[in-house]
Amino acid sequence: MYSLFDDFMTAPFGYTTPRDRVYVIPESEYAKLQERQNAERVAQLEARKAEHLGVVEQLEKQIAELQPSLPEAEKEKELVAAKG
Repeated sequence: MYSLFDDFMTAPFGYTTPRDRVYVIPESEYAKLQERQNAERVAQLEARKAEHLGVVEQLEKQIAELQPSLPEAEKEKELVAAKG
């Protein structure tokens, strides 16, 4: 029968998997790691922003194409209402 107690007794210092380990690094190295992660995150956000701006531009073009037909549609509604 499998037991977690058996693993605890056979693993040195109670470590069963690598995720249980703690690594200590200098603060300067940690700061560099944080800066690199922040730069990567900013790059990702900038890419998303560019993608969204592209979508906004597309929508504005579609709106501009469709708007000239709006006054005609309003006139047609008025004519139908007047006939009805």
